[in-house]
Amino acid sequence: MGKIARSLRIGEKIGFGFGLVGAIFLIVIWQYHNTLQRSLEDYRALQNIHVAKKVEMLKIESSMRETRRAEKEFLLYRKEDASREVERELQQALLTTANLGQIGPESAPVAERIRTLIQIYREMFQATVDAWRKKGLDHDSGLQGAFRDAAHELEALAGHFNVDNLYLQLLQIRRGEKDLGLRREQQYLQQVLGLLREFTDKTTASQLEDSVKSQLLAEIATYRNFFEEYAHKALSDDDIGGGKGPFRQTAHSIESILSSHRIPDLASNILQLRRREKDYLLRDDRIYVDMALAELNRIQARIEPSAISVDQKKHLLELLKNYRRDFLALVEQNELIDRMTTEMNLAEAEITKLIESNVEAANQTMRRMVTEIEASSEKKEQLMLWSVAVATLLGVLFAVSITLRIVRPLRSMAGMLDQLAYEEPSQRLPFHPGGRDEVNLMAGSVNTMADNKSRFIDWWKSSMRETVACEDLIKSMENPTADPAREDAEREFRETLSARRKLLFEQYRKLYDLNSAILDNAESLRHEVHVGQTQTSINTISHSARSLNSILEMILFQEHEKRPAA
Repeated sequence: MGKIARSLRIGEKIGFGFGLVGAIFLIVIWQYHNTLQRSLEDYRALQNIHVAKKVEMLKIESSMRETRRAEKEFLLYRKEDASREVERELQQALLTTANLGQIGPESAPVAERIRTLIQIYREMFQATVDAWRKKGLDHDSGLQGAFRDAAHELEALAGHFNVDNLYLQLLQIRRGEKDLGLRREQQYLQQVLGLLREFTDKTTASQLEDSVKSQLLAEIATYRNFFEEYAHKALSDDDIGGGKGPFRQTAHSIESILSSHRIPDLASNILQLRRREKDYLLRDDRIYVDMALAELNRIQARIEPSAISVDQKKHLLELLKNYRRDFLALVEQNELIDRMTTEMNLAEAEITKLIESNVEAANQTMRRMVTEIEASSEKKEQLMLWSVAVATLLGVLFAVSITLRIVRPLRSMAGMLDQLAYEEPSQRLPFHPGGRDEVNLMAGSVNTMADNKSRFIDWWKSSMRETVACEDLIKSMENPTADPAREDAEREFRETLSARRKLLFEQYRKLYDLNSAILDNAESLRHEVHVGQTQTSINTISHSARSLNSILEMILFQEHEKRPAA
């Protein structure tokens, strides 16, 4: 660390320090961004997968709810617009199901199952619509219209054969006729004539064909004329021939006409048939089908032995056959509609169950993920607080460390300068050659100043000592009797010369070191690219430094050789 610090300038150290602190906080910011990004990814996964899955499920549920509403509207009112609305809602549900399948691999099987159920529902509903169209969307269309038309025609024809009241009226007339012949009283004449007027009115008001009505009215008129003649004889107590006469043949003719147009209880049986038909359509109970078929059989049993014409009988039986066929086909369509409705209900119930289970699963997963995200966010928040604290601490430590590495050498240098100002410093500042630190360079300069001052003082002390020793030696030589003093003076003088030589040798060594530094710098410059005068000056400096180094080496070698001799 110290070597790296010495290789940097003060500005570089400060810049490095700020850069390092900035890098630490950039790491913290990156960690914060990474933490925030992971939290956002968690929430994005929650939003894009589970929330989206729940939303699509609810959309499908809404579409199916609208589908069932339109389905009920169609089944209730049989409107084509409702069936088209069902198709639109199902198409929307299929599109939403496709979006659900694209959310993720877990949603694909569920979406495929829902799509299959929707297709089943669509097929069943379309089959139901087709069955209703065949059955008849209203009372005048399809099978309903067909057997209804047959029933109406049967009802209309039943009026042509509804002569039971007329037949009963004829029987009453014949009874009055017999009473008149037996008792020969005026009241029976009036009774028969009144019955004949009622018979005429009933014939006129009946639903018989006009030709039959005309025939009956003509016969009644004939019967009245003949009967009045017969009544005159009976009331006059004449011979009435046992109650026989032309009126009797006319009555038989009327009875024959009525018998040829009479099917007993046909109208009531047809009304009973329509009642069972309405009961079935209203209550959708199979028991009424059996009742209606029993009525059909009963009507057929009344038509077949009747005395009506062959063509009329054939026409009535054909109408009954058509009614039976269309009614049973309608029953079959109702059963088909019931089966299709059951299938639709099962498909819709399974879709609803799937949606509810998946929505509940999505809710549980969302709650679990929210809890995990909150716990993770809390841990990440604590980690971020610790990261900020550590980053702040490291920033302070680096700032203090860099500051101390600048301030401490300056403080030492200030003390050194104080010593240079007032005394001779015995210590030197730490100096590292090759260092780029300005404080290190200043330390080298201060050390040089201290060395120069120390050399000057040493040289001055050495000179003063030599001067004193020389004076002592001269004094000792002037006194021939002071041999011990002369020896001391000579020894002191020799030691002084030795110290001066040693000091000079050290200066030579210093010169040699300085010159070596010059030579190294010159050699370093020579290896760089220079042109012209600059390159020549560098070469000159290098050659001069080499020559000076050679001379100094000779001097140092000679001094080194002389020192043992001295």
